[in-house]
Amino acid sequence: MSKQSSAYGTPAGDTDFRKTRNLDEYAAKAKEREAKEREEGKARYEAKMAGKRYYKPLEGNESLTSARAATLDLSSQVGKTQIIPAGSGVGRRGRGAGFYCEACDWTVKDNLQWVEHINSVSHLRNVGQTGEVRRATVDDVLARIGSAWERRLAEKDAERQVTSTDLKERLALREKEEEEERDRRRKKKRDLADKKRVADAEAAAALEASRKDYGEDVRVEGEHDEDDMMAMMGFSGFGTTKNLHDRTTRFIASSASHPPAARPQGKDSTTRRPSTPPPQPRSRFARALPHPSTSTASLCFTLIMTSAGSTTLLRRQLKQMQTSTDIPGISCGLVSDDNIYQWEVMLMISDDVKFYGGNCHFSLAPSIRSNTGIANTPGGNFRAFLTFPHEYPLLPPKLTFQDPVPYHPNVYENGDLCISILHPPEEDRYGYESAAERWSPVQSPETILLSVISLFAGPNDESPANVEAAREWRDQQAGVSKNFSRRVRQCVRASLGED
Repeated sequence: MSKQSSAYGTPAGDTDFRKTRNLDEYAAKAKEREAKEREEGKARYEAKMAGKRYYKPLEGNESLTSARAATLDLSSQVGKTQIIPAGSGVGRRGRGAGFYCEACDWTVKDNLQWVEHINSVSHLRNVGQTGEVRRATVDDVLARIGSAWERRLAEKDAERQVTSTDLKERLALREKEEEEERDRRRKKKRDLADKKRVADAEAAAALEASRKDYGEDVRVEGEHDEDDMMAMMGFSGFGTTKNLHDRTTRFIASSASHPPAARPQGKDSTTRRPSTPPPQPRSRFARALPHPSTSTASLCFTLIMTSAGSTTLLRRQLKQMQTSTDIPGISCGLVSDDNIYQWEVMLMISDDVKFYGGNCHFSLAPSIRSNTGIANTPGGNFRAFLTFPHEYPLLPPKLTFQDPVPYHPNVYENGDLCISILHPPEEDRYGYESAAERWSPVQSPETILLSVISLFAGPNDESPANVEAAREWRDQQAGVSKNFSRRVRQCVRASLGED
């Protein structure tokens, strides 16, 4: 009989591939486990009969309980899906849906039960802690105070470094931020210009392709609408006042250098018109300009129509405000009957307006009024001039308070009012106001004056015109001082003629 060998020709040794176990060792472990279970069952039974709760007995190798050094993670499982064994939804023993404790093989459903479980004696015993804390000694207390003091000193040093930044560094940082903002805006403008250039090129290419297909008689929708409208109305184009002025100047100079020919006098005159028209003046865009007399007349007509339109609108609005009974606390009229562009207004502040009204902030107690005979101070009456530009309503008016000037965070010392709706309709270079907050032609003197009265009830201290008044108003709101109310009281009394 041949000797057994492996597939590689080497002699085979032990061919038993199954794992073998020491039966005596595992039998001893089983007996030990059964003994512990019997002891634990007996202890549980005795605790139950005594009306107490069973806790795992100490083995002598446990450590003292100390405070947790890390924060409990109670929100990491929010919105997540867990895969759990079948049948684990009943009871708390075993792994289930919720907070699972591996040391205790225990599952709870909410965070309150989880916190109670990890602080319980049974859990502390299972993780190897006694549930008792070590009594702190004097050295421990001193060490804790020292660590807290060092932490506080470190925080103060950090604050000192932040607050001790040099003014030049702050200015340099601000300049850098502004430069970055300007670069961002320039990049945005370049991107928009590039997009517009690409769109115009595509539109021109499409128009050229259509003209190749259909000939030169191609009319793009909306391309000649403005020209048709101008031809129907009888003038050559829309433009700003500056452009009209420049063209008029060039036309007048051209007419002075090329005077018209003298008209024939009498029936038998031999003077005749030239067979060819005189050379037309040309603009810098190489286009023929209209006759000087026509352009001058068009300019005068435009200016007259603009002035006449604003005059008619202001007269109608003034008459409406003088006859309306729905605008309390506002009286208006003309400073001079021959100037519709300058109004004189009187703002009579209501008594319930804080600071500037009478019965809200400066009121006396009923007993004091009855004993002394002193009546409440009414609200202030402030006079102002409302000056309109000739371009109204395209440009906003200007409101200037007369003496006594109200002591207000949004009123300059010379009486000029600072309010968003009276700022020109252009982009704010500081980025504080949006275009919707500035002047719009839909505004009227009525809405302007109502906004001014509401400004007395709620000053805007974020961008004040009178910095000192804004600072005292903030101190008044915080209860630090009452200088603001005192100075406003003097201003209100002066407006009523009491001082």
